[in-house]
Amino acid sequence: MKTRHILFAALALSLFACNSAPEVETFKVNVNLANADGQMAYLQRDGQVLDSAVITNWEAVLDAPVGNGTETYGLMLKGWRRAFSFFTDNTDVTLEGDAQNPNAIVVTGSEAHERLMVFTEGFDEYDLQMDSLSKMLKEAKAAENQKEVKRLQQELDDMEELQKMYCFDYVWDFPADPVAHYVLYRYKWAFGPCEMRNMIDNIRQNDSAVETYNLVMAEEYVEKQERVQAGQPIIDFTQNDPDGNPVTLSQLAEGKLLLVDFWASWCPDCRKANPDVVAAYQKYHEQGFDVLGVSFDTEKAKWLAAVEKDGLTWTQVSDLQGWNNAAGALYAISFIPQNALIKDGKIVARNLEGAELMEEIDRQIAR
Repeated sequence: MKTRHILFAALALSLFACNSAPEVETFKVNVNLANADGQMAYLQRDGQVLDSAVITNWEAVLDAPVGNGTETYGLMLKGWRRAFSFFTDNTDVTLEGDAQNPNAIVVTGSEAHERLMVFTEGFDEYDLQMDSLSKMLKEAKAAENQKEVKRLQQELDDMEELQKMYCFDYVWDFPADPVAHYVLYRYKWAFGPCEMRNMIDNIRQNDSAVETYNLVMAEEYVEKQERVQAGQPIIDFTQNDPDGNPVTLSQLAEGKLLLVDFWASWCPDCRKANPDVVAAYQKYHEQGFDVLGVSFDTEKAKWLAAVEKDGLTWTQVSDLQGWNNAAGALYAISFIPQNALIKDGKIVARNLEGAELMEEIDRQIAR
């Protein structure tokens, strides 16, 4: 009888072992952030939350399941516009810094992230030079020194092109590096669909089976970009105006030349561009030109205050979802301001500004 009990016990243990889920291997993400006590820290991967913890005495420890070693992780706190991205190499890492300056967070313990930091240092050098040029350009404009304005504007344009090629070269030279795939997707706003497609093809030629999250997202993005270039039919959408009334793009555009203007009250470049759109509207509205503003705001009061202050008298819509604006996703908007000029159900031009906007409107109305 005793032997029988032992056999039953052994059988029960073996059945329990077979039915138990295998233990998931994990590693630690150690967070050490000033000015973050009491805040919830969220660990993300591929857009999904993996773990969360309250930061206490500047510290929190998050658990991450081991992946394939190519993943980009994100740390998100309330009030941040976007998650802080980092690599881990499937080993314990430490994130140190100040919650009020997430871009300056330092990551230790990951060789892949060290490569990203080397790239970022070079990228930021271009930003510093462009900031200096922008300041001098502003002073030249104030002094009405047109010769200097022209020279500095050309120098600024050249520097932007150099920064863009710095990104392109990194992606092209290191097609197998998941950091390069992150660079490709993170700085996609700098490239047109053809350039994006060339970089993706180069990566695929190096390894046709590679499937990092950033590469997949870049491919989806460029497919959307190709779908909304000049000559393509519009993608229809409906969003509410400030009074809650639904506005449908195709209905508003019927019989008009319509500029779909993607912007936000919190976007400095958008606010700088608004006077040009106002001038175009005032000049051509009576001739059949109209504008539809699509706001990437999240706070209705700030959105409407900017509309009034900037004199945006045309139709405005928003779903108040910020960067997750549904219409923005349809048109592959990765930065603002952007716009699409549409006529007869088709996109006739993209991202016009200043004199170029006026010239294209004039040309389309004359047709």
